[in-house]
Amino acid sequence: MRRYETIFIIPADLTEDEINALIERYQSIITKNKGMVIKVEKWGKRKMAYEIKKQIRGFYVLMDLVSDSAVITELERNFKIDEKILKFMTIKKEDAVDLKEIEKEIAAASAPSATVESSAEKASEAPLEISKAEEVKGGGE
Repeated sequence: MRRYETIFIIPADLTEDEINALIERYQSIITKNKGMVIKVEKWGKRKMAYEIKKQIRGFYVLMDLVSDSAVITELERNFKIDEKILKFMTIKKEDAVDLKEIEKEIAAASAPSATVESSAEKASEAPLEISKAEEVKGGGE
């Protein structure tokens, strides 16, 4: 199995439910063909560099996955058929993957709340340290 990244662009005027339905559809194609989706990142609406199918803005989605090349062929075939897909690109990141490492990465991606909380705690501590430093600096003059 190999590791791939697929980026696809869909029209920006689709609703959130339609976007989620498209993502679910392509995730199911991958899992039905014995592939694994590591993570899905919704990059959001962005202005494209040039007009594609009379669209100026698009909603970008990144899928990180592990599969065989046959799964990628099937996924790209579906991208070509679907009128809602403006553009797509798939790149191979690694030739051979360790499934144990992939499972750890999926588990880490499914629990991002702990990292968000720890970064929020660090951010709340930083202003206190700055204010203490300012007091010392101001008191010495």
